[in-house]
Amino acid sequence: MRRFVIGSFLTAACVALMVRLIDWSATTDTLKSADPTFIALAVSCLLVSLAAKTARWRLLLPAGSQVTTPRLFRILHISFLLNNVLPARLGDVARIAMTSRQPGVRFGHVLSSMLTERVTDSVTLLAGFVLVSPFLPIPDAYLPWLHAAWFIIGGLFVATVTVALLRGHLLRLGGRINVVDHVPGHARLREEASSFREGWRQLFSREHVFRIWGWSWTAWLGAFAINYMLMKALQIDAPMTVAVLLTCTTNLAMLLPSSPGYLGVFHAAATLSLLPFGVGASRAFSFAILAHLVNVLPVSLLGAAFLLYGRESLSLSLKGLRAGATPDDAAEA
Repeated sequence: MRRFVIGSFLTAACVALMVRLIDWSATTDTLKSADPTFIALAVSCLLVSLAAKTARWRLLLPAGSQVTTPRLFRILHISFLLNNVLPARLGDVARIAMTSRQPGVRFGHVLSSMLTERVTDSVTLLAGFVLVSPFLPIPDAYLPWLHAAWFIIGGLFVATVTVALLRGHLLRLGGRINVVDHVPGHARLREEASSFREGWRQLFSREHVFRIWGWSWTAWLGAFAINYMLMKALQIDAPMTVAVLLTCTTNLAMLLPSSPGYLGVFHAAATLSLLPFGVGASRAFSFAILAHLVNVLPVSLLGAAFLLYGRESLSLSLKGLRAGATPDDAAEA
């Protein structure tokens, strides 16, 4: 409930900011003049990116499981649809519930695969930003913001290295503080923890590590290309480095609590990210609207089609999802 209230407040604040900044008639004219060829290319890049993410997800799940990549593609789009129309990111809960029902896949496997996705996505985006940031045509007035970003990334890198160096000590400490045996259902918890560790190890396995990171870079190169194509569609004269920055800032904004579909926060992040590069507020907001539609509408339509087509095998208990049920609980509801 708290997340919903905070998200609603942030969405309202972002909408109020956009209303204050934007000339709506100019925005409408800009959108009408968008080049459909570049929009089609952007949608094609989106499909490539989603296919790459699905292939990566399959590698993060147990190799011996019988779940297929096309099946995961369907589940992924259904979860996107639910995230876009329901609050509290219930699509992620549905994704765990649907995937953990597949033969040979446990709750811990799915949870670790989604955590590993977040890690690889974050590292890929940060690496992309670090690579292009020296080449961003940023005016001098905005350089302190760039320096602050470098400082934060440097701090995250140091913290990560510190945790990695202390990993052995932390694991030994966790072994001494064993509270699991005193928790009801501890045998089930141990099984799920074991499956979680098994899934997490996939990221570091020699067999999969290069393919996992290869698919991750393919997915995000596709995302960078989406923004570049949409800038071209709206006659925004900016280099590819700005498209990378837009991808980073909008995905960072999507981590904040917001309304379903990231309304408001996505648009504010995209609009404000373009303003330093000499793009007018109305044209920048036109980009935000178009980018949001391209990223949300196709996946939602595919998710709806998959949900309707496979409603028997992928049925969901929305009552169970709202209650935060485990996959087994949802199956029994």
